[in-house]
Amino acid sequence: MRFFIVFILIITPFYSAQAMPLPEFHQCNKTLTYQLYFSGLKVGTLSRHVHWRGNQAKVYAYGNADVLVTSSKYKNQSEMTWSEAHQSFITKSFEQNISGLLSRKATGIFSANGQQSTITKNGETTEYDDPEFPLLDGDTLGAQLRLLLIQGKTKFDFKMQSTSKVSHYFFEVLGTEKLATRYGEVETIKVRQAEVDDRQIDMWFAPSLDYQLVKAKYKRNILNLEAEILSMKKECPPTLSAKN
Repeated sequence: MRFFIVFILIITPFYSAQAMPLPEFHQCNKTLTYQLYFSGLKVGTLSRHVHWRGNQAKVYAYGNADVLVTSSKYKNQSEMTWSEAHQSFITKSFEQNISGLLSRKATGIFSANGQQSTITKNGETTEYDDPEFPLLDGDTLGAQLRLLLIQGKTKFDFKMQSTSKVSHYFFEVLGTEKLATRYGEVETIKVRQAEVDDRQIDMWFAPSLDYQLVKAKYKRNILNLEAEILSMKKECPPTLSAKN
C-alpha cells in the first residue's frame, strides 16, 4: 500500500499559462495510466487525470492493488496553481481516501502562498509552515519536477507535505537512457532520489512523450516495486493542438 504514496510523489503532470514558462508544453487535459508491479508480478493500476483551467489545475488519481492477501484502493484529488512570487507551482488543497491496508481519510488546505498547511487526518488536525519553501503535495511536486526537467535542470530539492509530516526530498539527473515502451523505443531522462541510503527511487521521463514519466522503480529492503506507462491521452485547446 505504501507504493501508492511513493508513486503519487514521483508521477508527473503538465502545465503553464500566459505568465508561466514554456506554455507549449502545458494547458492540455491529460489522462495517464500505469501498470503496477510487485517483484515482477502485476498487482494493479494507477490512473491520473489532469484537468486544466487557466493557471490552475485539478488532478484526480485512482488506483487499486492486490499484493499478497491484501487488496487496497486509492483515491486522491488535488488542486494546484502557479505562484508568481515563487515562480513555481504551489498546492492549494488535496483530499485523499485509502481503503484496505493503511486505510485513512485526509485533507489538506494550503495558505500563505503555499508555505502554510492545515492537514486533517482521520479527524485529527495538524498545522505546518516553512519560512523558505512552499509545502508541496505529491502532484504539485511532480509538476514542478517536470518543469525543471524541461528547463534543463539537473539537481533539485523540494519540501513535500504528506498526510503526517513534511519531508525534504532531493533529486538529481543521472543521464539519458533508451527504454522500450508501449510507444516504442524512446530516449529518456533518468532521475534518482539523492541523499538517502535506505531506499532507491529511479524515474525515467521521455521528452518525446511530453516529458511524462514512463517508468519508475522503488527498492527498499525486500520491496521491489515498479510502474510502467500503459496509456496517455491528451485534449488540447485549438491554439495548442498543433504544438502538442
